[in-house]
Amino acid sequence: MKSKFFVVLISIVMILGCSKSESEYEPSSEKTNIRKPMSWGHKQTIYIFADDNVWKYAETPLRESLERFWFTVRNESFFEIKRAKFEAIEQFYKFNNLIFLCDLESNEEVSKYIKEKIGEKIVDEVKANSIGMYPVNNLWANDQFILFLIGDNERNLLSFNILQANKTFELFRDKLYQRIAAKIYKMKIHTDNFFSGLSWKLKLPKNYVLYKKDKDFISFLARQRKKADRFISVYSEKMDKDNIGKEWLKERRAKLAWKYFDEDEFYQSDIRIERGKLNEHKCWKLSGRWQNKKYAVGGAFQSFAFYNEKTKSAFLIDNSVYYPEGDKIPSLIELEMISRTFEIIE
Repeated sequence: MKSKFFVVLISIVMILGCSKSESEYEPSSEKTNIRKPMSWGHKQTIYIFADDNVWKYAETPLRESLERFWFTVRNESFFEIKRAKFEAIEQFYKFNNLIFLCDLESNEEVSKYIKEKIGEKIVDEVKANSIGMYPVNNLWANDQFILFLIGDNERNLLSFNILQANKTFELFRDKLYQRIAAKIYKMKIHTDNFFSGLSWKLKLPKNYVLYKKDKDFISFLARQRKKADRFISVYSEKMDKDNIGKEWLKERRAKLAWKYFDEDEFYQSDIRIERGKLNEHKCWKLSGRWQNKKYAVGGAFQSFAFYNEKTKSAFLIDNSVYYPEGDKIPSLIELEMISRTFEIIE
């Protein structure tokens, strides 16, 4: 068993920056240690260590939060959680997603193990505050994310688990987005010349090729065997003032999909529209299921619309996925991470 166990609070910060070559791009990631192995396991599976009495009451809030649905063509779960057996803990040192729940008053095996390893400083902090949340990157392996939830007693631990359910989800969600971005940007990207003549540019991986192009619309497609077809499209129009809203977005997206994707469409009952943010741009987000009666196919999509005051322009960035064989969430995340690199050339 590992003899050293350091728990430090690490804030997760996304920093977008260019690498040495114009045709390369590297999104931020936590520093790796060449002496540590790479973590492994399914990126959307989270293993949880908890004593029986804690797990009995903590399981439901954890499942409700971490296994929440993203509606694509069906309800897909962001994550799957599994309870890990404490006696097999050494087998989990290399897994990429772990949660430990610890009650400082308990001498049950999981809580006792954590108390022995975290040190007096953390114990004192938890006793002073009654609870503590400690996210840790790369503790035993590179690209690993571990979350420690600690309470000074069982009641406070269980209450904290419920109250911080959304925060727990956000931490693992952000790590998933970061991992997917790191994976897609291992390949080279198109240079700025690829976007010559346009008023904007993207950090677009080279496996995306031109699909359709018109005066104010352009679409790129990534197609690989045994993977989803992924489309990222950009539409722009001049606009004297910000007239973007729910109806504008729904109307524009419907027209563009019908025209450029050979009669794709969506129904009101299959979509969700909400306020959001795409980097520094406050936007409207439309998401849900698309279908095409002409070819009897369907898939998932998300669209981001925002207004740029300096250029007096409206932009609609659309992400669309076709993958009848499997889950759509990883592809939608990939497309969103690419969309986040959108930059207006002023």
